[in-house]
Amino acid sequence: MELVVAVYNISSVPKMLELAKITYGFGVRRFALIKVFGAAAQQIGDLFKLAFKMGGEVLVFNDVKDAVEVLRPDVIYALGRPDRDTKPVERADGRVMLLVHGSDLVFSPRELPPNAVLSHAVEKDIGSAGQLAVALYKLLGG
Repeated sequence: MELVVAVYNISSVPKMLELAKITYGFGVRRFALIKVFGAAAQQIGDLFKLAFKMGGEVLVFNDVKDAVEVLRPDVIYALGRPDRDTKPVERADGRVMLLVHGSDLVFSPRELPPNAVLSHAVEKDIGSAGQLAVALYKLLGG
């Protein structure tokens, strides 16, 4: 399984760096930002510095369609709050994209590619950083 973490709609620098640290800390090299704006866009150099120190890489895309076109994931898990429409994250073969909302919001249907699976890693609302950390733990076997 080849993993990429993609953060959608992020403007907070601390949140951007926290999600990157979680990603790189689990040994996932590829971290993508989709629709980055505000302070996060202005301070993106801090992310590149962190990536260099932790042995990761950063990709930046204008929209989800561009990210999917370039990264070509076989499975896209759109992590969010658990509810009756979400499914638990599970191991999958091929390229897997964990799509995380940078503002802790629920993904709207128009924000997601057609083949994305609305997912959760934990049955509680623990925020996007918590969902990402637990999903990576589950997918990478601890």
